Amino acid sequence: MAAPTFLQLCRFCQHEFRAPIAWLGRTASCPHCRRQITLSESADGKVDKLVGQTLGGCRLVRRLGAGAIGVVYEAEQTNVQRKVAVKMLTSRAAADDKVIQRFDREARLCAAIQHPHVVAVYNCGFERGVHYLVMEFVDGYTLSTLVEEAKQVPWEEAARIILQVARGLEYAHQRGIIHRDIKPANILVTREGIAKLADLGLAKQLEDERSITDDGANGLTMQGIALGSPAYMPPEQIRSARDVTPSCDLYSLGASFYQLITGMLPFDGRTAPEVMTKVLREKPRPILEIAPNTPPAVVAFINRTLEKEVEGRPANAGQFIVELEDVISRPQVVAAQANKKPQTSKTTNRANPQQRSRNIAGSSQTAKKSSVGLWIIIACMVIAAAGIIAWRLLTTTTG
Repeated sequence: MAAPTFLQLCRFCQHEFRAPIAWLGRTASCPHCRRQITLSESADGKVDKLVGQTLGGCRLVRRLGAGAIGVVYEAEQTNVQRKVAVKMLTSRAAADDKVIQRFDREARLCAAIQHPHVVAVYNCGFERGVHYLVMEFVDGYTLSTLVEEAKQVPWEEAARIILQVARGLEYAHQRGIIHRDIKPANILVTREGIAKLADLGLAKQLEDERSITDDGANGLTMQGIALGSPAYMPPEQIRSARDVTPSCDLYSLGASFYQLITGMLPFDGRTAPEVMTKVLREKPRPILEIAPNTPPAVVAFINRTLEKEVEGRPANAGQFIVELEDVISRPQVVAAQANKKPQTSKTTNRANPQQRSRNIAGSSQTAKKSSVGLWIIIACMVIAAAGIIAWRLLTTTTG
C-alpha cells in the first residue's frame, strides 16, 4: 500500500508536488527549483472542483501536482478499470499556441516510445476545451524524494537505477529523441524498484531541424536559449539549445548519479546564472570528500560522464550502459577509457618532457653512430687510394 502523502506548494516557483506525510513540518528542497522550503499542507486544503469529473474516459481521483503550464491527476480509466495519470494544460497555458504545440509534440514523442523504463502514454486529446494526456500511473516515488529521504543513496542501488534509465534513454536516442531535462524529479521508481523516465516536455526530435530557427520566431527551441534545469545541464546545452545532442542526456544522467551518491548537486548556487557559471568554469566537488566509501570505479565513471568536453564522455547510451555494467561488476577496478583519442607525436612530446628528452638523446646517439661509420669509410678510401699510388710508383721505378 502506498505511503500517505500531501500536496505541497512551493512559495518560490509555485510548483505543486506530493511529499510523504511524515515530512510535515520539516525543511526540504523543492524538486523543481531546489530552494529550501518548510513543508506544510499548503495545497491540500484547497477544494479541487475537478476531482470526481471525467476527462478522456478517465475519472479524476486526486491532484498529484502542478507546474507553470500543466497539472497532473491520478485517475481511473473507466473502460478498462486501470489506474492512470492524466496531465492537462492549464487554461492560461492553453491560450499560448506555442505551448499547445509543445504539449502535442510531447504526446507524439511519448506515443513513439514504448519501453519498460519510460513512462507510457495511452491516449491524448482535446475535450471540453482541455488538452490532455493519459499516461501510465507509477505507484512509487521520484528520485528527488529518495534523495531527500536517504540523503546519500548506497552506490549499488543508485547504479542499478541509473542503469535502468540509461536503457530507456538508449531506446529513445535510437529513435532520434533527446530528453534534454534528465533529473531526479523526472525519474520515477515503482514499489518493485523499476525506474521509469518521465516528462518528455522538453524533448527534441533530432530530425526536426525546422523547430530550430535563427531568430526563434517560428521555433519551439530558440537559438541561444538554454532549456532545462541548469544544475543538470552540460556546458554546451547552457551555451545554446541548438547544440543539444544525446551526450547532453548522458551528462545529466551522470549529474543525477552524482547527486544520488553524495546527496548534493555537482554544481549549486543561489541563482540560475550562478549555477551556469560554475558548470562552465568549475569542477564538481570530489565525490570522495562527500562519500568516502564510494568505490574508485564508480567515482571514475561519474567523473567521466561529467566531463565538460563531449569527447571525454561515453560516446553514446550503449557505451554508457556497457561501462556502467562493468563498474557494477568490478567496482574496485578503474577501466581504461574506451573512446580516448590517441595523441599525436607532437602532443605527446609537449605533454611528456622526459619522453621527449629520451627521443632527442636517442636521435643524437644515432647521429653519432652514423658519423663514425662515415669516417671509417672515408679512411678506408684514403688508404686504398694511397695503396694504388704506391703500387704505381713502385712499378714505374722497377721499369
